[in-house]
Amino acid sequence: MRNFYRKSIVQLLLSVFLITLSFSSGTCSEIDDSAIFVEAFNAYQQKDYLLTIEKCDQLNQVFPDSPLKDVTLLLIARASLKSGENDRAAKTISIFSSEFPESNLKSSIEDELNILEKRHKNGEVISPNKTLQAAARKVRNDRIAHERELELKLEAERAAKAKAEMERLAEIKREEERVERERLEAEKLAKASIKAAITVADNYDSFPVGSNGTLPFEISNSGTSSEEFLLAVNADKDYRAALTDTSGSENKIERMKLDAGETFKGFITFRMPTEMVDGHRSPLTIKAVSARFSDVGFNKDAVLITSAPLVRAVAKLAKQKVVPGESIRYKVTVINVGSLTAQNLTVRLKLPSEIEFQGAPDALFKQESNGTLLFRIDSLESGKLSEINMNVKIRKKVATGKQIKGDVEVFDEHLNRKEVFSANASVVVTGK
Repeated sequence: MRNFYRKSIVQLLLSVFLITLSFSSGTCSEIDDSAIFVEAFNAYQQKDYLLTIEKCDQLNQVFPDSPLKDVTLLLIARASLKSGENDRAAKTISIFSSEFPESNLKSSIEDELNILEKRHKNGEVISPNKTLQAAARKVRNDRIAHERELELKLEAERAAKAKAEMERLAEIKREEERVERERLEAEKLAKASIKAAITVADNYDSFPVGSNGTLPFEISNSGTSSEEFLLAVNADKDYRAALTDTSGSENKIERMKLDAGETFKGFITFRMPTEMVDGHRSPLTIKAVSARFSDVGFNKDAVLITSAPLVRAVAKLAKQKVVPGESIRYKVTVINVGSLTAQNLTVRLKLPSEIEFQGAPDALFKQESNGTLLFRIDSLESGKLSEINMNVKIRKKVATGKQIKGDVEVFDEHLNRKEVFSANASVVVTGK
């Protein structure tokens, strides 16, 4: 009857404790004395008395002032008794009686513990129960082995999951690589199917400087499917080159879509810069690039040839050796060796200081205040020349051995181009 009463009290205390725990543990995720005590109590219920003692010692060490100390001491005493540690059981129950003399839990203490307490107070040496000790160690070893078995099982499950995940990721990678290979192969085939032919008219003449020009071109889609191309013409920026359709130079073309076998006809429009010399060759390139693949393109090179006047001037005295005071002819010859007629030429001539101008009976001229002579040539065809003859006199005080030479400037008003040429030199010698 007494044992039944004791068990009822223990069950009542545990129920109260668990109800208290259910209200407090839900609000705090950190470990506390209640959680440790529950672990110790569960171990006791499972007859793992050594773990019970270990958990109770942990509770007392971490929470020395815990309100659960009384039931913790009782649990240590009972677990010590069950595990054959009679001496500790006696000492622990004595501590309980000393620290909680008025506790109503004293009535629940087992007879065996009360007897051990009396023997401890009498100073007896209390021997352990080796059979219970061996049984407690066996329970502990079985628990450790079971925990190890569970740990190995969990580790095996983790390894299997990791392996499965690695295989899954490897499969994903293989699938991605397969898709990428197929994409690259499809892209390669698509690129190979794109073909275009660009032609530029090659039967054109040269283009005059300062003029607007057009050069016919064609782009044919010789591929197997419809394709859109980005178009451009690369040339020196001074040419202001552009691609246009055949309807007019204002309709610039920068992209077009051609069906398989379709051909587009258009013009390269440009303006020939005025500073280009006759026969200048300027390269240009038409480019057609796939709108889908920027690395698939087709080029066609062409050359623009300039036609322009090419004027040269030769100025000299009639003789290479002259004497002071001598009257002589001074001639300027202007030659056009270009492919176009030169128009509106102005010849500027400032005679050397050793020469005195006497007149130009065969030419119209104007003399500026500084002595510069201006002659005008309205038109000078290709391969032609124009001569300006002047009467001059060598000044008397020119020293023997002096070289006489000057410069001739020719200004092309039509092209706004000026060129300066040096005159042939004559030498002053002593007169006979």
